[in-house]
Amino acid sequence: MKKLLYILSTILLLAACKKTILQLPNPNLPTPQSSLATEGGVDAFAMGIYYKWIAYETGDGNTNFFDIAWYMESNMGDEDFTPYSNFGSRYPMNIASITLPAPYNTVVTNPSGFANNLAILENFNSRSAGDGNSIQYEWDCFYYVNAQANTLLQALANPALKLSGDAATRMKLLRAWAYYWKGYAYSKIGSMYLSAVIDDSPDSTAKGLTSNVYVMHDSVIGAANRNLEQAASIFASITENSDYDTTFKAIIPSFNVANHVITPAMWVRQIHSFEARNYMANHKVATMSSSDWTTILNLAASGMLEGDYTLQWGMAPAGVPDLTQNLGFLFHPMALHSVSGGLSFVSERLIQDIQPGDQRFTIGFEPYPTGTVVNVLNRGIQFGTRYAPVDIEKGGLYATENFSSAAVVPIAPTWEETALMTAEADIYLGNTDAGLQLIDQVRASQNAGLPPLAGSGISQDSAISQLHSERRIGLYLHNVSWYDARRWGITAPASAGGGRIGNIVVPGSLINQTAAKVLPCFINYDFVDYWDVPQNELDFNPAGAGSAPVKN
Repeated sequence: MKKLLYILSTILLLAACKKTILQLPNPNLPTPQSSLATEGGVDAFAMGIYYKWIAYETGDGNTNFFDIAWYMESNMGDEDFTPYSNFGSRYPMNIASITLPAPYNTVVTNPSGFANNLAILENFNSRSAGDGNSIQYEWDCFYYVNAQANTLLQALANPALKLSGDAATRMKLLRAWAYYWKGYAYSKIGSMYLSAVIDDSPDSTAKGLTSNVYVMHDSVIGAANRNLEQAASIFASITENSDYDTTFKAIIPSFNVANHVITPAMWVRQIHSFEARNYMANHKVATMSSSDWTTILNLAASGMLEGDYTLQWGMAPAGVPDLTQNLGFLFHPMALHSVSGGLSFVSERLIQDIQPGDQRFTIGFEPYPTGTVVNVLNRGIQFGTRYAPVDIEKGGLYATENFSSAAVVPIAPTWEETALMTAEADIYLGNTDAGLQLIDQVRASQNAGLPPLAGSGISQDSAISQLHSERRIGLYLHNVSWYDARRWGITAPASAGGGRIGNIVVPGSLINQTAAKVLPCFINYDFVDYWDVPQNELDFNPAGAGSAPVKN
């Protein structure tokens, strides 16, 4: 049986053999009857939700599943790319074909030999594929998070637990924290997999699996929103005081900017932004009606305000202790695509979507220091770029090689994302100038230095093009690029109207050119919208009667 490490915190550690992914092995202490009946124990366990990102992968050891899932989504959103097979990294962005323009007119299929990413993902969807099964990481990570939150709720219901000071406020924050992370976990699972299981059992070892009935991804998003609303309801009942602040800082790792206390009102607004994201991420623009855009507008209207804090993922000085260092890699979005990080690269397609004169490009990117990257390991001409992010410690914005304290990325919605969701809804509802004003505000907040769009009289189509550009650069490394590419129809097969003309590609030796020559090509991505359920789960928890499809 596959072995998992459940790292709770630097002072709480569990290790146990796994029978199924949804079961929470719990034969050892701590339990809600022992250390989880103390304030220090329950606070550390609440912080331990972050440490569920780290799990044991056979053959690798402890690995940051959260970041692996994160950069795979960045790859599919074509803001970064990964040409390597570590953890099955390159398989999800296995494009179907690239067509070079005239006079070449050459159709180049992916050299992997698989027709599209579904074919390659299904080929590696087995336990025998080991760490090469790309689709296991996101599933595993967020069911671990969900299980931790379930057990936290159980511990908080224990009458033996006594909290100091304003115990009612401390208890409310901890309960809201658990429901929030359940909503977070279901949001990720429901936005990524064809179907999944709703697991709300507080102790999977004692009570068995909640269900072997897999429900469709939209039902999982429904579960996400129910848990988020439960959290919002609790947060709305809290008045911030010193005990609230103390507990908040006790459950947020110090390297995740714990001094930025998220107030109860900020939490409620962030949750509404999260619900807007969930709705937007799981609806295709081509099929959306005015009522769909109005739903997003209404959710975002009660969402985040400029200046609101959100959950962030940072780094500790020298990387100790934080969640970055595993297996010789620095698992953090700003480290993996740095030049020394070397596992990911900046996509040419991101760079081409940045508006001319944008200072975020001028400051944030530079020519790749070792020369143009071309068709790495002969694995496809989409694996090429002329650019690298400038390190933060050298004045850049998006990378670090030295554990910079400024290296933080949001792991939850932000004000910028909320503003751009509102802008997109406004533009599609015919309120183009209102949408352009919000794009201008986001650009100003990030010192883009671009001329204002509002009042320019541009068409709706041009406004949508500007919106797409701004979501690409303004929300770079915000973990939404995959959702955008999918809902905009870009990753659909060409036969269904997908793909995109004019994508910049470094073709290299295909045109007898190994230097920095680029061509505007048509890329037929042909990515499956929602992944199959990992076979790692199905081998131990087969779909029961009444289940939704678990495979495409």
